[in-house]
Amino acid sequence: MLKFDSSEYERICIFVKRTEEQDGWLCLEGPGGKKQEIHMGKDWYRMVQFPLPEDGRYSLSQEGTEITQIYLSGGANLLERGVCFLNPVSGDVTDLGSWYDTPVREQVHFSPFINWVNDPNGLCWYQGYYHLFYQANPFGQEWNDMYWGHAVSRDLIHWVHLPHALEPQDVLWKDKTLKGGAFSGSAVVEEDGIHLYLTRHEGPQEDGAATREWQTKAICRDGIHIEAEKVLIDEKPPGTAHDFRDPKVQRIDGRNYMVLGAVVNKASSILLYRQDENGAWIYQGPLVEEQNEEIRTFECPDFFELDGSFVALGAWMCHHDEYGRYQMTRCYVGGFDGRKLQTAKQQWYDFGSNFYAVQSFEHEGRRIAIGWVSDFYGEHIEVENGAYGSFALPRELSVRNERLCMVPAAECYGLLDEQLLMEKGTNTIKGMNIPGNCYFARIKLNGDGAFRIVLAKDGKDTLSLVRENGITALVSTKKEVRDVKFPSDVKDVRDIEIFVDRRVTEVYLNKGEGAGTKLFYQNGTDGYLEAEFTDGDLEQMELWNMKSIWK
Repeated sequence: MLKFDSSEYERICIFVKRTEEQDGWLCLEGPGGKKQEIHMGKDWYRMVQFPLPEDGRYSLSQEGTEITQIYLSGGANLLERGVCFLNPVSGDVTDLGSWYDTPVREQVHFSPFINWVNDPNGLCWYQGYYHLFYQANPFGQEWNDMYWGHAVSRDLIHWVHLPHALEPQDVLWKDKTLKGGAFSGSAVVEEDGIHLYLTRHEGPQEDGAATREWQTKAICRDGIHIEAEKVLIDEKPPGTAHDFRDPKVQRIDGRNYMVLGAVVNKASSILLYRQDENGAWIYQGPLVEEQNEEIRTFECPDFFELDGSFVALGAWMCHHDEYGRYQMTRCYVGGFDGRKLQTAKQQWYDFGSNFYAVQSFEHEGRRIAIGWVSDFYGEHIEVENGAYGSFALPRELSVRNERLCMVPAAECYGLLDEQLLMEKGTNTIKGMNIPGNCYFARIKLNGDGAFRIVLAKDGKDTLSLVRENGITALVSTKKEVRDVKFPSDVKDVRDIEIFVDRRVTEVYLNKGEGAGTKLFYQNGTDGYLEAEFTDGDLEQMELWNMKSIWK
């Protein structure tokens, strides 16, 4: 039996799985012995909510079920307080600083309290808060039917967990042969609230002709609660395969446009829709096409105007590039005639390839992007109470010389704490341990010689940033990626910024000309750094530790 105090919260949210063939149940007993009971029936999983009508001590009993996540919610000022996570075994209030302080949990990147996340969704700023919705499976550290999680921040760095916003369709709760749920989407802020656009997916475990995907919209008026969804687009253009997903809505020249990832007549495509005066979405045709059969489809497309250019991007699903990197995100920069993008230049978004499903939004003149720190190579280490996935630091985008550039948002530098190192004019930084393994490095170079900077170490394995023959690359010796190369396409690298945060490393080259994100799991919470530069090339190197956002 689990016992807890309601404090100022008004309900308890429980993610529960049935563990036996027969009906499972939950029973909540409140002050004065009042009981509330829910039977699972034929549902294999469900988010259960009980109201907490009185302040006081409650107890929760169960049979034939497993609780994977539990939190208190509701009540006044929830956007500031956030939900209160409870230990699923004891019912004790969880201290987030301690919960996140493990060798494989990020200290300054947003990650869920527990279990799986993938694509960021619905990024926006609304009534004083940045909103991050995201794909989530609260029941385990693997992909499954999709919920939308939700968090808010005043500064893009320190996040408050809110109640899950969207659930899978209830038919999926009962039938293990089906998969789907609330797939990815975006947000547009209007006078009456946050308008959320998303894909609903329902079909067999193996995608095919029986798979159905359709686009819906819901409104969030108070920053927390989501109203019932409305179907927007449920008919695919002629020749479109089953992939038809991930609406991103953007206002351009006074009109609302939507892009979707799809395959049309065997070409992976970013489809363009325009909203007419009556609110209907009118198909305009493919904005971008790729005649490459190795790409299953575009996923998580984005489209916006920036610095006098138009930018379209999308993730290449199921594609390996010539270096072995999997599912990279492609950027297209050029002009726009109202129907098609005239591409002038192309590039990869992130050369580290542990980065996917990036989404951007505009606020106060800045275009800010956040991507999913993904694992496509089987590097994830599952631990009790762990999380699969997190989100990269917010990046500010610009276009220079028809190239999409990105730098860490200015708020990221507020994480810096104590300076650990300042070196000038040396060739060698001897190996040093870094308590907490959460640090920032800034390097200035004045030459093109080779270098090797070891950023992390786990036994005999290392993660390094190297330059050989003029090519700057991330190199991991972990067995899962030993044969994969992670080169950037940035020449004459002179400025490097590095954020190392337990299992996640982000590298920025030449003030935004390139960025690379890489996973590297370690057994301990001490970091490691050493470096060797060609004689005379190192002008200056600074090193700082960073403060956890959870303490």
